Amino acid sequence: MNGTTGQGVTTVTYTAKDAAGNTTTCSFTVTVNDASIPVISGQPTNQFVCVGSDGAFTVTATAGAGNPLTYQWQAWNGTAWVNITGATAATLPLPAVTFSMNTNSYRVILTGRCSVVTSAFATLYVNPLPTVSILASRPLALLPGQFLTLTAVVSPGGGTYQWFKNGVAIPGATGPSLVDLTVDNAGTYTVRYTDLNGCVSTSAAMTVTGEPSCKMWVYENPNRGIFQVRFFNAVNEPVTVNIYNSAGAKVYSRAVTTGLAFTRIDVDISNEAAGVYVVEIINSTGKRGCVGPKKFVKVY
Repeated sequence: MNGTTGQGVTTVTYTAKDAAGNTTTCSFTVTVNDASIPVISGQPTNQFVCVGSDGAFTVTATAGAGNPLTYQWQAWNGTAWVNITGATAATLPLPAVTFSMNTNSYRVILTGRCSVVTSAFATLYVNPLPTVSILASRPLALLPGQFLTLTAVVSPGGGTYQWFKNGVAIPGATGPSLVDLTVDNAGTYTVRYTDLNGCVSTSAAMTVTGEPSCKMWVYENPNRGIFQVRFFNAVNEPVTVNIYNSAGAKVYSRAVTTGLAFTRIDVDISNEAAGVYVVEIINSTGKRGCVGPKKFVKVY
């Protein structure tokens, strides 16, 4: 006798046939009392994951204390259940799933000391990643006084947003747009979008910069002696701001190391008399470069 009977009483019938064609049969019963038949207390359940994420199916089963229990996971190939090589644990890991695995079904065969039990099957559902890109309202190179809006373009809609500048999350920037960016906001921006399925994508980066210019900006103008100066500077460029009164006398001088392009340089000459003054920017070589002097009116 060869084969398995399972738990309970099984009738086995043999037929013998001689060379002349005479036959005879006999029967007997086999009784199997399997104290270690596998019992499934937790069936595999359907899984919903995003492309590139890890999935897993798990079965919870026992076969009695001290009794052996082995696992063999199978996948449905469209016509038959096929053993998955190496999938012989209670959990079937599915790392970095692809969209081609969507609707694949899995089950597990549990073998105890004498009996075999098959779990229910469960299905893997793989959600595609959303798409996200950034649309700029104008060219990304800005001059002082210009404003820029960055807007996330996503599919499918209805999800949530988180904006990043230079790789760091921007507090409170959780809407579809960043508005009124200026040269003060120069940097590299991305947006992370999470759709309603919990799938996440991050946009390509957009870099906001200053537009090269030989112009100097002084504002407010006219003013009461407190104003700011901007020009297109190199990063970490040492410069000196000089201010002359209408008689040509220097009334203010300040050395500054700039940061980003169009670094804001604050000036306070509110202790000087009302009149017309000249602002001068001297670079690290002692020259004005392409930025010439600019006159402005100071009004008390």
